[in-house]
Amino acid sequence: MDDDPPGPKRLPLNAHSPAASAEVVYSTSPQAIPSMYRSLTDTISFPPSSLTSEVDVIMDDGTVQKRSVSLSTIPDQDIPVEEESPWLFSTHPPRYERDDTRSAGSSEHSDEESSSSSDEDDSDSPFFPPQPRTTGSSYVFMDRAAPVPWYKVPATCFRYLLGALRLTPRGQLVLKCSFAYLLGSLFTFIPALNALIGNNRTSSHLVATATVFFNPAKTLGGMVEAAAYGWGYTLFALLVCMGSMLTTDHFVDQGQFIVAHAISLFVWLAGSTFVVAFLKAHWNKPPVATASSLCFIIIFIIVVREGSANKGDFDTTRIQEIYEAIAIGAIITITSCAVFWPSSASKKLRNNIDTALSSYRILLKLLTKTFLLDDDLPEFKANRTLQKAIDDHRASFTALQKSLQEARFERVWNGHMRKHEADYAHIVENMERLAQYMGGLRSSCGLQFEFANQQDPQTNGAAAPKSSTHATETSPLLARQATNASSRQMKRGLTRSRTQQQDSWNIRAGFRRRKIQDQLKRTRTLERSRSMMHYAATDVSDDAPLGLRSDSFENNVFDEPWTVQDDQFTTYISSIKKPLKSLAYTCKQTLYHLQTRFATRPSSSANDKLRIPTIATLRANLNKAIALFEVSQRRALHHLHQQKQENQGPTEQVFLVYFFVFNMVEFARHLVKLVDAVGRLEQPPQRQDNKKGLKQPAFTEFEDFIPNERNQMDTLHTPVPKTAWRRFFIRLWQTLSLFKQQKLRYAIKATVAAILLAIPAFLESTNEWFREWRMEWALITLMVVMTPTVGGTNIVAVYRIFSTILGCYSAVALYQLFPGNMVMLPLVTWLFSIPNFWLILNHKHGKFGQFTLLAYNLVMLNKYNDRETDRIEVWELAFQRCVSILVGVVFGLVATAYVWPYEARVELRKGISDLLLRLAWLYQKLVAVYSERPVDKPFHPVDSGSDDSDNGEDLGCDSRQRDHRCRRQLFLTPDVQRKLLRRTFMRHELALQRELLFLQDLLNQTPNEPRLKGQFPVATYRIMLDSCQNIVDKFLSMRMLILRDTWFDDIQSDFILPVASARREMVGNVLLYFYLLASALHLKTPLPPYFPPAKQAWKRLLGQLREISEHKQKLALEKDYVYIFYYAYVTMMEDIIRELDKLGDTMTHLFGSIIPHDQWEHLFATDIEQQQASVPLLSSSSS
Repeated sequence: MDDDPPGPKRLPLNAHSPAASAEVVYSTSPQAIPSMYRSLTDTISFPPSSLTSEVDVIMDDGTVQKRSVSLSTIPDQDIPVEEESPWLFSTHPPRYERDDTRSAGSSEHSDEESSSSSDEDDSDSPFFPPQPRTTGSSYVFMDRAAPVPWYKVPATCFRYLLGALRLTPRGQLVLKCSFAYLLGSLFTFIPALNALIGNNRTSSHLVATATVFFNPAKTLGGMVEAAAYGWGYTLFALLVCMGSMLTTDHFVDQGQFIVAHAISLFVWLAGSTFVVAFLKAHWNKPPVATASSLCFIIIFIIVVREGSANKGDFDTTRIQEIYEAIAIGAIITITSCAVFWPSSASKKLRNNIDTALSSYRILLKLLTKTFLLDDDLPEFKANRTLQKAIDDHRASFTALQKSLQEARFERVWNGHMRKHEADYAHIVENMERLAQYMGGLRSSCGLQFEFANQQDPQTNGAAAPKSSTHATETSPLLARQATNASSRQMKRGLTRSRTQQQDSWNIRAGFRRRKIQDQLKRTRTLERSRSMMHYAATDVSDDAPLGLRSDSFENNVFDEPWTVQDDQFTTYISSIKKPLKSLAYTCKQTLYHLQTRFATRPSSSANDKLRIPTIATLRANLNKAIALFEVSQRRALHHLHQQKQENQGPTEQVFLVYFFVFNMVEFARHLVKLVDAVGRLEQPPQRQDNKKGLKQPAFTEFEDFIPNERNQMDTLHTPVPKTAWRRFFIRLWQTLSLFKQQKLRYAIKATVAAILLAIPAFLESTNEWFREWRMEWALITLMVVMTPTVGGTNIVAVYRIFSTILGCYSAVALYQLFPGNMVMLPLVTWLFSIPNFWLILNHKHGKFGQFTLLAYNLVMLNKYNDRETDRIEVWELAFQRCVSILVGVVFGLVATAYVWPYEARVELRKGISDLLLRLAWLYQKLVAVYSERPVDKPFHPVDSGSDDSDNGEDLGCDSRQRDHRCRRQLFLTPDVQRKLLRRTFMRHELALQRELLFLQDLLNQTPNEPRLKGQFPVATYRIMLDSCQNIVDKFLSMRMLILRDTWFDDIQSDFILPVASARREMVGNVLLYFYLLASALHLKTPLPPYFPPAKQAWKRLLGQLREISEHKQKLALEKDYVYIFYYAYVTMMEDIIRELDKLGDTMTHLFGSIIPHDQWEHLFATDIEQQQASVPLLSSSSS
């Protein structure tokens, strides 16, 4: 966004001067202009209105000035640096020439396409689809530069190679890991280093193994966390090993070998395995998984392999060797993390905040421009920056918390983080809230973000025309976008690879959005037709054909007559368009200036730092912009009142526009809170007040809701216990019910599988076989392969098998090439580790690289230690490794798939069922809040620690009077109750958003679970999750509406109470709809042919509201700014019902119907026909 200089106006980056390029734009849909006027449109040009209109804008210095702004204009810092040209033999930049060849049928198809505003289905075409090559202008790469002389070719190649070898941040991380692995492997290859760990030739490979597990590519805070978990788990393993050795020596000395082995097997091994497996499933964090693997390596080697052969000698040499190797590996990893290109977690947190703010800014620009259908909207059709913004927006719900957790581990040496830890936590919390408000803004705009794997246009030719024609309706400049694009944008389009186009986000227009869009098109077409006739007035004579006269043009442009409702919508949207763009400009500039405070790159000059507004200025600018917009909003509503006729209220489109406007204002208000939170970073840390505050009132906390609860207390099925004996059994039943938790079941079956696989080590008949084939590797593989889900276990098992074969036989080949070579083997080992670490860090199949490196490490380093004795051939060692790994994989697959299986597809289905019940519960709470009369409620304050510094302020108490006046407060006013309710609702909405992300992860695991019945319908379940996401966003917007003071002051008495019966019917049908869908998902049963009539109940409620409006017409003229709240609320309820209908139809296709729909309709059609047929018979008999 740029403001105009005193001289000529500065246009946006993606716009061209009207004088430089004569743009021809008249309508958002070319078919709106009859073909007889096409020659006229080819000769008249005028600049887009969005580039010439001026708006009252709050500038960075706080002044209000008239400026023409465009939301497309972005600062130079946001433009990514273009990659260097890959052409070696050209010193000049490549040239791009335009190719205007078009298919003959493209324009005809565009003319025949028409928008359908009457269609009540959501659009199936992307809102900003990728354009096929057959439409519009294309660009052909033309390299006409002279070739490089032969004597400059070596220098050019050398410069290119230097540029290719330039390390990127990802390359630095790969080299960091490879250096650590090389140093760890040198403790095996170099005798002097091996002597530092006691000439350990049995466990020296564990030094390199530890570097692979710890992975020095973490941030400093992440490395501290991983080291803390690692040392904690290894100390626990040390205690287990020492305890097992003590008990074994004690009972072996007494000749009780069976008792000694039983205690080692069923107490030390089983107990430690159960604890480690349970904590691994409970915490579910990568550092915990790494520490668990190291712990299992130590326990299985000492307790199983060495303990089964213990003859009563208390020898800790083996334990000491293992711990020295792991300790050296951990020290190498930590040192490499801190020395080679160290990465700070606090900087990563600031970078993530910067990325999230950038995504908010881009999405805000998209939503505002899309809502207003700006002229330069097609810049988003590239779907590249937008895709990254959507991904960053969704990732902000979890990435910010993860980065904050890692940054907290740097408090020891990072003074800034130590002083402002609470401030960063407050910023992250406010940014999560802002991300929720962004979802509400998207929902009110009527757009749906859907992830889809787009097929190649050549293989999916049927979908391409539909996308292109729908895109033609979207924006007026779409057909001319390729002509007017800058060379930078053309380079991006030409260098984009096909793989980048495969996975992208589709933006679909919902039913509400399409209604507003069609209305805006009609309005804009009329405006441009009038402008066109104004420009053509001097060229068109009075004797021109009738079609070229202005009095007939407007009647021919539209198929439908222009109505009073169209005038209302036009007046309202034109009144708020400029103020809305001004508010969006201020919000966008505020987000950008907040970004500058977290940007990792320093400002280019001192003047740039001076231009950055202070926090106080940003806060004041936002408040001014909000106040300015609210004044314009009331003025627009006042003009709307003046246009009213008798018994005629605002149209539905006006309510939808207002709903978007309302969400924009709420977004801006919460942005003020984020500005305040960021401002605390620039202030010196304040001393903590030791005074105790007031605990949040208990009555505002919603009771815990357990979806699909089968044992509701105080029922005939589960009565409340009245005797001590019954209470004992209830507690026992509750304790035993804990074993139904998947975490406990996973720990139990992992423990049983480990015991069964370790029993041969303690039997005399199989002990030698166990030791010869290294079955402790099978135990380690078993615990690595077993994951809580079946899909996760399957994919890890596949990785483990193929990566082990690749790693083992790569080690065999390299060792046979350089047998026992102290120089070449470390070199080839380091080179072999580089591609594997690249897989680990940069690929979704990173586990494959990790398992490959571990297998290579064990075979290569163990054989090098055996180079003098040569007790085993290298190929035999590799074969033993593969066999033991295969045994562990088979045990893990059987235990996971057939013992308490936790299938991702089953848990996904049950998780969506639980989510629907939680949504029903949240909707019931929303209804309960806006239905209750606001009264003072008793409150008995409870002293608590000063964890929340806002408690005193939120309860209406000054900090100096908190201990006196607030302690005596016995009642909470409705205003305080609403503040506390808002906080509670936001917490539950955030929990629902995170649950949706968890369900998305489960959905991604479902392809890894093969089914004999056929492929799992991943796309169908993704549609269901998208519908749930839309419902969550709409509930957030509705919550913002009902917690306004105006709602309780006027709406309750005028709209809530008079329509209680109709409202009860609609709410009951919606809740019944939620519970019906949730039950069908949980039980996986066919659905009934008839769903709850929620849509009919909504229509009846809307009809009664219109009757009330007619009876209170005079009052409505004065309070439309109040009533529009409830009208917008009821209008959005239709969208929720539509999402429920979509879920119902989708689930009917998934699970079937008790009675097919056609048979159901035929039954009642037959009854009607029989009644109609019986009427003539009765009439004839009576005659």
